[in-house]
Amino acid sequence: MKWLIGILFLILPVLAQAAPDLGTYRDLEGVRVYQDHAKKNIWYVSPSDLHMALRQDKTADYALDVFRYHGRSGTSDQGEFLVHGILSIGISREQPPGRSKAIRTALSKAGIKNPRLSTMPVVGADIKLMFADQGKSWQQKSRWGGRQLILPLEPEMTEVLWKAVENGQTLLSLSVSEQLQGMRLIDEEWKEEQTFLAWTLAIDMDMAKHPNKFRKTDLGGRMSHGYTGIDVFCFDFIEELDPDLYAKMIRVAIPTTGRELVEEVTFRDDGKYRFRIDFKHAKGLAWPYRVQIVRVMRDGSKHIGEWIKKQGESMLDVTAYREPEQSSGE
Repeated sequence: MKWLIGILFLILPVLAQAAPDLGTYRDLEGVRVYQDHAKKNIWYVSPSDLHMALRQDKTADYALDVFRYHGRSGTSDQGEFLVHGILSIGISREQPPGRSKAIRTALSKAGIKNPRLSTMPVVGADIKLMFADQGKSWQQKSRWGGRQLILPLEPEMTEVLWKAVENGQTLLSLSVSEQLQGMRLIDEEWKEEQTFLAWTLAIDMDMAKHPNKFRKTDLGGRMSHGYTGIDVFCFDFIEELDPDLYAKMIRVAIPTTGRELVEEVTFRDDGKYRFRIDFKHAKGLAWPYRVQIVRVMRDGSKHIGEWIKKQGESMLDVTAYREPEQSSGE
């Protein structure tokens, strides 16, 4: 057993020293690969570039929602008019099928015997979404894998972006700069170093070609005819209205002959701000429905609201809008 432990102690430092040589790399199959500083047949594949994710209909994954909200007496903001803009963009960094095999083949043709691929160490990423002179940026201590970005927009930004896409003049781009960790030979000595790789993706939001990706919704709207469902909206998490809020459950009691059917949707801090509740049978406006809001806090406490009667509203907004500040009243 002692000799086995001794061998492990001898092997572990060698494994720990495995790192890419930042001074030796090749650009193959649209990606940069770095050779290991010690084992010449090991190559590290850098993160893939940025691509628009695709929806099920094979179109680019983006959308712009504009919501108009009229103040109400029940929320102490009667007379106010607010505009919510929400931009969603799906980004993918998946490598094309067969890329790894193609890279190994290219390395073999270049004289590398038995090439092996590994993942490039990434110790930081800066991500920035830019529109004109506006932007949103964030950082993380690892590689950025791409995801769906759901971003709230200020009213001015919302109107500018909407007018831009109407005129076919969208100037939207996403940039990612990642910090790569490796070794570099300096004065005949291997030293830890870092380098950066950056990508920029231009995002073309085409309203003429994809009008269904752009929606304007009046949250205070009422239906003059029968309805078959309710769209439920909650902007608490996107607008970060309550940092102590963990989840918000919305219960809708739908009247049917003899009893009520209760449907429930839950909003969390995952960016989703819209749910659709479909009624099994069309209901007339003479049949009101009831709504109950349950707020779950991060400390585990739960606040159950009273049932509220609604009638004729097919857009149910459950956002806890901030009350306007009271004047000092000199």
